[in-house]
Amino acid sequence: MLRAPPHRGEVHKISIIPRGRALGYTLNLPEEDRYLKSKDELIDHLVVLLGGRVAEHVVFGAITTGASDDLKRVSDISRAMVSEYGMGTELMSRRLPADDYSMSDATRRMLDDEQQHLTDLAYRRAQAMILEHRPLLDTFAATLLEKEVLERGDIERLVAGYRTAAAKAEIAAKSANGTSAAAPVAAAERREPEAPVPHRYEPPEQTH
Repeated sequence: MLRAPPHRGEVHKISIIPRGRALGYTLNLPEEDRYLKSKDELIDHLVVLLGGRVAEHVVFGAITTGASDDLKRVSDISRAMVSEYGMGTELMSRRLPADDYSMSDATRRMLDDEQQHLTDLAYRRAQAMILEHRPLLDTFAATLLEKEVLERGDIERLVAGYRTAAAKAEIAAKSANGTSAAAPVAAAERREPEAPVPHRYEPPEQTH
C-alpha cells in the first residue's frame, strides 16, 4: 500500500505549466502552523525535494538540470541540520556555522560526511518509494499531460484509485496462492478409492 513520508505537507496542487524559471511546481501546504521542525520532518522534506531528480533517473535513465533548485534546497537544509541544528550523528552538542574560520579541517570533513549521510538517506528513501509505486507515478504523469494541472480533489481520486487497485491485486495474489496450495489436496480427495485386490482361495493341503 502507499506509504508517503508521514511528516510532509498535504499536496494541494501539481502543475506542469511553466512559471518563471520553473517548468512546473508542486504546492504543499502544512495542515497547521508550525514553528519547530523535528529531524524526521526535515528528512521527509529532503525526500520530497529529491523526488523529481530520482523520478527522472528511474523513468528516463538520465538526469537533467531540471532539479537544480531542489538540489540547492537539499544542500542548504541538510547543511543547516548538521551545522545549525545539531542533527548529525556525531555533531549533536554544538553549533558549527559555516563562516567559522577557526574550524579545523577534521571538523569540516566531519560536517561534510554528516551532510552526505543525510542526503544519501533521503535519496534512498525517495528511490524506494518511486520504485514501489511506479504505476501511480505513471498515472500522475499521463493525467498531467492531459490536464496540465491537478487540484487536491484530482490528486486524492488518483491516489484512492491506486490504493483500491493495489488492495484488489494483493487479495487476488493471496487467493491464487491459497488455491494453488489447496489444489493437490483437493485432487487427492476427489480421487476414487482403489478397488480391493480379490483374495485367491487356496485349499488346505491333504495329509495321508
